[in-house]
Amino acid sequence: MAATSLVSEYYTDKRDFECSTNGTTRQKCLKCGDKCPGLDTHYWRKVCKHCRCPREDHDLQPTEDTTARQPINLLYDSLPRHGDKMDLQRRMERLSMHDPSTHADICSPDNDIVLSRIVSENLRSQKYIAMLPKDKQMFAAQLRRKQLQKQLPLHDLHQNFCNSLSEKELFKFQKFTEKRKSKAAGIGSVGDVPQIGDYKCHRCLKSMENNSISVFADRMGHGTCWHPGCFTCATCNELLVDMIYFCRNEDIYCERHYADSIYPRCSACDEIIFAREYTQAEKQTWHVQHFCCWYCDCPLAGQRYIGKNDNPYCMNCFDRLYSKDGNLFCSGECKQFYFGQPQHLFPRHMHP
Repeated sequence: MAATSLVSEYYTDKRDFECSTNGTTRQKCLKCGDKCPGLDTHYWRKVCKHCRCPREDHDLQPTEDTTARQPINLLYDSLPRHGDKMDLQRRMERLSMHDPSTHADICSPDNDIVLSRIVSENLRSQKYIAMLPKDKQMFAAQLRRKQLQKQLPLHDLHQNFCNSLSEKELFKFQKFTEKRKSKAAGIGSVGDVPQIGDYKCHRCLKSMENNSISVFADRMGHGTCWHPGCFTCATCNELLVDMIYFCRNEDIYCERHYADSIYPRCSACDEIIFAREYTQAEKQTWHVQHFCCWYCDCPLAGQRYIGKNDNPYCMNCFDRLYSKDGNLFCSGECKQFYFGQPQHLFPRHMHP
């Protein structure tokens, strides 16, 4: 069996699931159902153009001809290794969360333990999902994909998944990732609480019973431990997916909130902002070029706008969308106004 056939796609990326124009079926939105015409990825926002739901909320079904270009496979191919791909795959499948020392088998000094962990867990999780009943497999895959996208966004992990980085921004990105790898990234290990000593959970501060199961994080120092249900990000309080943590200010975070504690993040494209200049508005931050109307994408720098539901709207779109007698216009190529109620009531309206 080819190595890539064992690597399941749990991330989504605009390069892999672009909407086809040759008559093939688009991936429907699992939230909006038939109201959304199907996934059509925005060219820099990480959402669908039609319903504005994230890509991971759509029924993504990778095809054989796109398997080699899937993001998780690109990560897999980016890992430094000695020997062929099948040999690396076998070693990754042996990685155990109960024995973190086995990570040394694949993690050389120039390797990234986080990327290695993600790939190895995907290899195992696909086998697990394949054993579930057919009607449960899609739900399990979607749940894992959402967890990964929320806590470990690809555009934070690898420069290939960023929309565009200038030379200076790329240098800052590489410096950030190197520091993250060498000083912050780690993987929790499961073990018994030692019989001797008084141990308390780092999160809830309750005493740990001797010989009870706990999670340890080496970067937090010897003896620091958590109840399994308390091994969470200090910001979002979500259980850390694949037990991957990032240490900062004497606490642990998911990668997203670790990065957010150092750099601002663009509310539009979801990428870290490495540029010196950026826009702050509505208690959020944007790349200067991404501070645009949520509906029509026109630039708002130096323009009047109105914020609603944490999104900025130009005056014309806000009036048409929310005024009592405003006329909605088609967001497709025709740009004609609707006469009467449109078929789909979404942030972007298109003629059928």
